[in-house]
Amino acid sequence: MNLCVRASKFTSFLLVGSVVLILGAFGPTLGQQDSQAEYIGSEMCESCHSEVSDQFTHSIHSRLASFELSGGIPGCEACHGPGGNHMQTLDKADIFNYSEANVKEIEGNCLPCHGQRVGQYWHFSEHGMTGVSCLSCHKIHQSRPSLPEEPGFVERAGIEPGPDRITPERKFSLAKPETLLCQECHRNVSASMMLPSRHPVREGKMTCSSCHQVHGSEVDSLHTEERLSELCLQCHTEKQGPFVFDHPPVTENCMTCHVPHGSVAANLLKQNEPFLCLQCHEAHFHIGREGTSQPINRPTGGSDNPFGASGWRVAFGKKCTQCHQAVHGTDLPSQSVPSQGKSLTR
Repeated sequence: MNLCVRASKFTSFLLVGSVVLILGAFGPTLGQQDSQAEYIGSEMCESCHSEVSDQFTHSIHSRLASFELSGGIPGCEACHGPGGNHMQTLDKADIFNYSEANVKEIEGNCLPCHGQRVGQYWHFSEHGMTGVSCLSCHKIHQSRPSLPEEPGFVERAGIEPGPDRITPERKFSLAKPETLLCQECHRNVSASMMLPSRHPVREGKMTCSSCHQVHGSEVDSLHTEERLSELCLQCHTEKQGPFVFDHPPVTENCMTCHVPHGSVAANLLKQNEPFLCLQCHEAHFHIGREGTSQPINRPTGGSDNPFGASGWRVAFGKKCTQCHQAVHGTDLPSQSVPSQGKSLTR
């Protein structure tokens, strides 16, 4: 029954999104500005806007052919609309000016081309619902790889210099390198990335978009169409299973024990052991046992207990994974009889 309800909700979600796309609820399009205006070509634009034109030639938008564009008009007028009236009056009101347009108008001009992929879930994404504009992150007139290295980029990105350190790849006409761009708004996440246990974003081996779909997706703006855990398992495949002996919280959600952006505890755990484990499990029965403080003599030799009466508590009150090391699941039964092989010890 629950699956039917979820499927029904998802179908409604897609239908609503389709209706929004069909009705053109993204604001006025370029074709609605002035149907009488004449297209003059990018060469005429370059005569006045040479600086912008020089940057635009390095952009992917400048290399698109007419059949690749929804309006069929390449160059400057593909985004700014026909420039005939603007050429005669030199008035900014006679051409689409992105710097003076509101969010809906900008979306109305970007999504006709980008709506198939990035725009499919845009209006239901966190960014789309909070009024983030396309130009908040993208700078259309330039392509980042064509520009020289920015001074201080490595230091400001939090990346340690060295031959084995790489900078984040600059693409998608972003206004800044991706890591720096996201950090401008997501300060709390940026702070978490400085903690001892974290993903290798600062080293440039990952970016925010390795996990997040910033334009929206079916699952919390993440790069997955399934459960949240499926995203983690794309890299951590050894934890996937299925296992004969599994750990129920692991199969349900990785976030039960882990935090993704950074942690003081090792392995991105929410807390150190054994405190994390004790939130669900009672203390081990051995932890209340008192040991002998006297040397033990056996036919094979003697041994001392340096911790005295608290020896058992010291041994079993530290890290649970010293014995229960297969916490993500295993196909090998444990040897302890009471657990019936389910103790995840090997």
